[in-house]
Amino acid sequence: MKTLNFITIFMAMLVAVCTSKNLEWFRQRPNNKPNKLPAPTENEIPDYENVLKIFKQVNGVPRPSQHEEKMGYFLVDFAKEHDLEYVMDGKNVIIYKEATPGMEGTPMITLQTHQDMVCVAKDGYEIDFLEQGIESYNDGTYIRSKDNNTSLGADDGIGVSIVLAILESKTISHGPLECLFTWDEEQEFSGAIALTPGILKGKYMMNIDWETDGELCIGTAGGLDVAANLAYNITETPSGYAAYNLSVSGLTGGHSGVAIVNGGSNAIKLLGDFLATISDLRLAAIEGGSFPNVISISSKATVLVPEAQKTEFETKWETYVAEVKAKYATADPNMELTIVETETPKESMTEVQTKAVFAGLANAAQGVTEWSETVKDIFETSNNVGPITMKDGTLNIEYLVRGFNNDNIAKLADIIISGFEGSMVGFTTRKYGAFSPWNPPLDSALMNYARNIYQEHFGKPISLRKVGGGLELSEFAVVYPDMQFISYGPTVNDPHTINETVEVKTVKSTWEYTVELLRNIKQLEN
Repeated sequence: MKTLNFITIFMAMLVAVCTSKNLEWFRQRPNNKPNKLPAPTENEIPDYENVLKIFKQVNGVPRPSQHEEKMGYFLVDFAKEHDLEYVMDGKNVIIYKEATPGMEGTPMITLQTHQDMVCVAKDGYEIDFLEQGIESYNDGTYIRSKDNNTSLGADDGIGVSIVLAILESKTISHGPLECLFTWDEEQEFSGAIALTPGILKGKYMMNIDWETDGELCIGTAGGLDVAANLAYNITETPSGYAAYNLSVSGLTGGHSGVAIVNGGSNAIKLLGDFLATISDLRLAAIEGGSFPNVISISSKATVLVPEAQKTEFETKWETYVAEVKAKYATADPNMELTIVETETPKESMTEVQTKAVFAGLANAAQGVTEWSETVKDIFETSNNVGPITMKDGTLNIEYLVRGFNNDNIAKLADIIISGFEGSMVGFTTRKYGAFSPWNPPLDSALMNYARNIYQEHFGKPISLRKVGGGLELSEFAVVYPDMQFISYGPTVNDPHTINETVEVKTVKSTWEYTVELLRNIKQLEN
């Protein structure tokens, strides 16, 4: 087993550094590949039920962002089982399928989805996302995680399942296909960035990672991660201090590029804003949030205040709770804020460093910082804080800044950084994970073709929409300037939360749309 793992890793490393010409040599070819695919059925669209079946299989595979190894092996096994050529380019997987009879002269199409998912669990629900898959339930209208215990993984497991169903089908007409399954889309676009230059041969890319049925994406925000780290001084707690456990929970949360416009709160920000108003404070523990692209739904802290200020502190907390509950009554109706006096910890952070932590948190705005003047209900720039951790003498705070202008993104990131570095207590900061906005031309041949096919099949025009989330197409467009792109998909509600669902009827329509796009591709070339 150890030998096999070493060989697999070694081959993946070789593939990742080879030129695109040499990569052809590493394509894994099935031993018993049929000479010719059977002739497809021209008119009938295969039932979409197979997509749902495959989705259940995909959800059985653990695949948190940056830990997609098991998903990669699942995809390779799928390719082998169906006698399809494949390449492992690092942790990216590309599966190829030849053109069906009569479609051999059409251009290669790249179908693109991502392997990973944002793993979020209900407070108190125990699950090891590295080892356990997602249990899901289909009520005929929606698919959701069982008992809403975790996020569902429809982003982008349902896109993966649609592509695998295409690869498995023997009755759909299509030209030559290369199907790209990237890794770590949700956090840093690592797979898209690390993809070997020149490996893709498709002329047109169809990304199935959009989250509203009946729409084509016509633009996405860019973004930049910011981290602030403090190697804090662990000191003995002076006498005369009382300790309190504060908590915020029950927030609605959501995708920080989509739900951020809904006006909801962030649990870390709520605690930070309150504690920034308290003098003579010492911090003993704090944690909250899960990922920078997820609006934090819960956070908790253990803080110390002088015994003489206990009554004042408790009164301020009660007033603050009433204010924020009223402010966010609509967006976060299930918000809970609690305070419990507890045993005073023997060690805590100094008052000076504690003040700097919460001043930094209070300094950086949460949510939409500027609204778009040209597109309704979308931000121009936004910010989300989370996660925050405090362990073994190190405090870490992460942010994800999004926007449609790189200069504005950089300015907001600098404001966050100045709030921490300006305290002069030892904060270090860094920027990472930058990705650019994507603004495709609306009159490209592929965009026009996609709009026409939708009109012909569904009898109505497809909608066009720009959104604050990010897509890997922004990276591909830079490396492949001559490639044309579209993005679409079924309706996924509340992604990145335990309330995530996918609407079953939209899986059907997205499946039909994909089939129509593939089998009518000759129209695109004419």
